[in-house]
Amino acid sequence: MFGINGKNVRHHFMGVYGKVVQIRELVEVIDQVFDSFHKVNNISRTMLGPRKSSAKKLDRLR
Repeated sequence: MFGINGKNVRHHFMGVYGKVVQIRELVEVIDQVFDSFHKVNNISRTMLGPRKSSAKKLDRLR
């Protein structure tokens, strides 16, 4: 018969908690990566200046 004791239950939940912490850290890193892409995109737009009307027309055709 399968017996449940406190040690096994605690070990199981500590493993689950560890995975939750790892997932939170991964989500944080992914969020930082997207923030970095957004910042680089904003910087490149300010460096290049306004887009030409011909480039905007090409985008509409795509």
